[in-house]
Amino acid sequence: MAQNISGRRMIKYDPTKSDPICKWRTASVDTVVELVSLLPKGRMSKQSFRNYMEPYYGGAFFRTPYQLALQLALYYEDDKEYIPRFDHEITRNEALAYMHKWIKLYYVPNPFTKRGFINVIPSINLLNGIADYLENHPNKPNLATAGAALFGGEMGNIGCVKYLLNEYSNIIEVDDENNMTLLSHNYGKVEICNSRDDKKIFFEHFK
Repeated sequence: MAQNISGRRMIKYDPTKSDPICKWRTASVDTVVELVSLLPKGRMSKQSFRNYMEPYYGGAFFRTPYQLALQLALYYEDDKEYIPRFDHEITRNEALAYMHKWIKLYYVPNPFTKRGFINVIPSINLLNGIADYLENHPNKPNLATAGAALFGGEMGNIGCVKYLLNEYSNIIEVDDENNMTLLSHNYGKVEICNSRDDKKIFFEHFK
C-alpha cells in the first residue's frame, strides 16, 4: 500500500479487477427496505435532496451508501433533479419481488460500477452472462472462474454476487466453495442496455 506526500496511505487499485456490485452492505431485502425508508418519496431539486440526506449515516450517505442505492436503481439524480423509484414505504415482500426482477435486468458495466470492466464492451447482463458461462463450461462451474472469463480479470466483491445469485436468481445456486449449479436452463434472454455512462437509461431500465 503506497503513501502520498502527506503521509496518508493510498489504496492501490488493480485496473483488471472488476466490482459488479458495491460492497457497502449486502443487497438484502432489509437493506432495500431501509434505503427506501430513508430516501424521499417525491421528486425534488438535487440540492434539496442533498440537504435531505445529510443527517443519515453520520453524514456519509454520499460516500458509499449512495452507490448501492443507485446500483439498485432506487433513485435517479441528474444535475437538477432527484427522482425516486418508490413513492411509498415498501414492505419486505415488495422489496423481495423487486429484487427478483432487478437481478434479471442488472448489467455491468453501468454508470455506478466504479472500477474495472476496462475491456468489457458491450455491457453484460450479470445473471445471463453467468448462466451462459455455466451452460458452455459445465466442467468449470466456479464463480470466480466465471467472473474472470466474463470480465477479463478478477471479479471483486464475489461474496456479494454469490448472495444475489442464491437469494434472488432462482436459477443459479452457489455453494461454500463458490461452485455453481445451474438449476434451470429456461432463464430466457434479457435485452442489454449498453449505456455504461447513461444514468437515466440505467434507472429507466428497471421500470
